[in-house]
Amino acid sequence: MKTNRFGALAVALTLTLGMTAPAQAQQSATIEARTAPGGVAVTWRLAQPTTEVAFLDSGVIRTAWTMTTPGLTLADGVVKSDRPFETFEILIAPDAAEVDRVYMALARVGAGHVLYGPGLSLKGMDAELTAQPVGGETALPRTDAIKGYAYLGPEAAVTRRDGGAVVSGASVPASLSKLMSEGFLASQTFYGARLGRDLPYQPVLIVTTDSPGPSTFRGDVTDTGVVSTRFFGASWDPPAEDVAGPLSTFVWHETFHLWNGHGLTVKDGDTAPWLHEGGAEYGALVAAASSGVIDDAQTRTSLAQRLNGCRSALGNRDYDPRRLRSGSGIYDCGVVIQWIADLEARQASQGGRDVLDLWKTMLDAGRAGDGYGVADFRALLPNDSGINILLDGPGADRWARIEARLTALGVALKDQPGRGDYRLAALFHLNDQNCTGGSTGFYQVPEGIKLDTTDKCGVLAGSPVLAAIEDHDPYADAEAMFFAVQARCAADLPVRYRFQDGRSVEAVCKAPLATPKAWVVTAAPSLKTRSA
Repeated sequence: MKTNRFGALAVALTLTLGMTAPAQAQQSATIEARTAPGGVAVTWRLAQPTTEVAFLDSGVIRTAWTMTTPGLTLADGVVKSDRPFETFEILIAPDAAEVDRVYMALARVGAGHVLYGPGLSLKGMDAELTAQPVGGETALPRTDAIKGYAYLGPEAAVTRRDGGAVVSGASVPASLSKLMSEGFLASQTFYGARLGRDLPYQPVLIVTTDSPGPSTFRGDVTDTGVVSTRFFGASWDPPAEDVAGPLSTFVWHETFHLWNGHGLTVKDGDTAPWLHEGGAEYGALVAAASSGVIDDAQTRTSLAQRLNGCRSALGNRDYDPRRLRSGSGIYDCGVVIQWIADLEARQASQGGRDVLDLWKTMLDAGRAGDGYGVADFRALLPNDSGINILLDGPGADRWARIEARLTALGVALKDQPGRGDYRLAALFHLNDQNCTGGSTGFYQVPEGIKLDTTDKCGVLAGSPVLAAIEDHDPYADAEAMFFAVQARCAADLPVRYRFQDGRSVEAVCKAPLATPKAWVVTAAPSLKTRSA
């Protein structure tokens, strides 16, 4: 999904958004939001009576929205009545789950909430949104909240700093709040100096540990300069060992999106999200390493994880862009692409240029023109770039050629699969065997491993939480699980699952499961670079 920023206000907040007019007459609406038991109550007032209005953004999940105006209905994003109406009210409860690459309509932040403004807009109407704080509350940001996230909740949760405001939910540990707020402010300074753009707003960072999951943590950014970061579960003081590394650069990633994802058009945002997401993730590694937040050993570990994740996502198949439109492959392969581009730029310039120079060139041109996309990025690369191997070359020898290219760029790799690699290989293979249409994956949740599977995944559908595969815990005993699955697949036998809800199923496996090849980066050029 991917994110940041700040503002302040202790009285009613009024914001205006102009929508594109349809061919017919343009309507208008005023929208008011206020805290209510169970969530946020939102009232729409139309300039003219009608019997039907539709919400503009069909991608927003509205299953937790309840129509409270008698005689009106809400279904499939459409409000209807047998009689003309000019006003209606909906109670919006917090979303029940995080969904990949979808903005949450409403998220809890302690006693407050983060509301997604674009989800309130109606088709064919200008809209003015007013957030109405009650005693002890405030609303952020100061303007244009209907264009993105807006915070409505206790003023006591807000800390104002030079460069923005930070909202921390009541249950957020002080150590987590400090890590996020310091990274938020430091990353703005770094990116502002290297990417050369003053932000057109005071950004706001929101930190909450009230996420419904299943993602361990997730963040995204909207055009209002609000970065919403959401953490699931109670283990954040200190964080679990397996998330401590990614967490150190998390807010640096989200802040990068203020430069590469907002204020200009991302041409391939839906079809090739690996560009802006990989740019943000790799940019975060470079910035954090250059600022002393992470060291070279940590960057090598992160890069190895991304390289192995990309290898799992693409395998030895010829490139299929659909595999990089959802799931972790967006980030894994996106980082690998940026790493290769960075190493090539540094090598060609004897260290005078790096990937952030490429991004500055592309973003400057995008703001002056019609945005940026994959073609603009690839136009900045050498004709023989190693990225061509990943995106254009045949799949059969892709990884041998990538290894050779990285070696020529100063990277040393060693094949050394670990527990996570065995888990990833087995679960991805079984998902591929049982699912049709699109890529799927899995999450680590407090209860264990939870599949991310659609209704097109046969007996694995419904995103179950795993108890065992072939009587092995897929988290703690991943290597033994892998070899048990490998043996079943080799014999063309079904693989036996037990779910934590008590069900047992047998999943198809009719293709051999290859032993994973997982690299460790034993040496690589440092990612550290200049800060201005």
